[in-house]
Amino acid sequence: MKNGCLENTNNAHPKNFGLNSSGRLEWLDFGKAMGILVVLAVHAGCSLGALTYYGGMFYMPIFFVTAGMTFSYKPEESFGTFAKKKAKRLLAPYFGYNLFLFAFFFLRGHADMQTLLGILYSRNCLMPMDSATNVYFMQILNAPTWFLTCMFVSYILFWLLMRAAKGDSRKAFVGNGVYLLIAIALHYLCPILLPWSIDCAFYAVSFLIVGKLAAVQDWVGKLTKKPLYLILLASAFALASLWNGSVNMSVGDYGQSMALYLFVGTAGSLIVMALCNAFYATKHTEWLQKPLDFIGRHTLPILCLHLFVYSIIGTVLALLGITL
Repeated sequence: MKNGCLENTNNAHPKNFGLNSSGRLEWLDFGKAMGILVVLAVHAGCSLGALTYYGGMFYMPIFFVTAGMTFSYKPEESFGTFAKKKAKRLLAPYFGYNLFLFAFFFLRGHADMQTLLGILYSRNCLMPMDSATNVYFMQILNAPTWFLTCMFVSYILFWLLMRAAKGDSRKAFVGNGVYLLIAIALHYLCPILLPWSIDCAFYAVSFLIVGKLAAVQDWVGKLTKKPLYLILLASAFALASLWNGSVNMSVGDYGQSMALYLFVGTAGSLIVMALCNAFYATKHTEWLQKPLDFIGRHTLPILCLHLFVYSIIGTVLALLGITL
């Protein structure tokens, strides 16, 4: 991830078109743009019916899936080197944006030590949302930044899995069963939400490994070339989404079934990327490709600051006497 965007890495990208001169998969950026646009719509309180409902099924998984697609395991790279690289790309922005927001709200008298503790704990709340008594953190418009620490922990777990599998994606897929068992145990037995979304990270690795397999086996290219498969997958996705219900990964809410949400999140992500792949190949849509590519390249700052920007816009509109 560079400047908030996932980079293409050696031998990690799907085999078909989409690489620009800098080696980026542009249609993959479009897919991330779709994810962040759904985030913006949901957090703005926009009710777009089926669009926001079904979009809410994949708008977090798609970032983990794309991360897996661009992940390149390097046997010669040490754990320390890998962790330092990911810390620079994820944790440095996390603490940078959060310290900016903390300073802003502290100077206005709206931040205290619990706010600072929330930044260090990096969870929206201490217990699941349905708990009668709860402790809420990240109340300075920084709630979306939970994703950065969760992604960091997920990357670390994924690297360890790939190291144990000696870089073999299929062996890693089998080995991921251990992570899933840990995720299930933490979800049902642990009364609190763990710091840095550790519980969620064990679960999210499944999306990473699916993304890696999708890249190696070119699932997106195959779906793009076989519309019938895409239609069948979309139908299954729609039905499973209705059955599973609404979700919120940030607080460990996976709907009716953790297993079903793995399918829903994966299927939704692959469908969106297949559509973006086809979209990229359509020449008469070039006018829309550049803005979507820009959004996809800057998902990190958009994710971290959009609530703050919403707040400023709301304040300005209120001063002007405009209500929406």
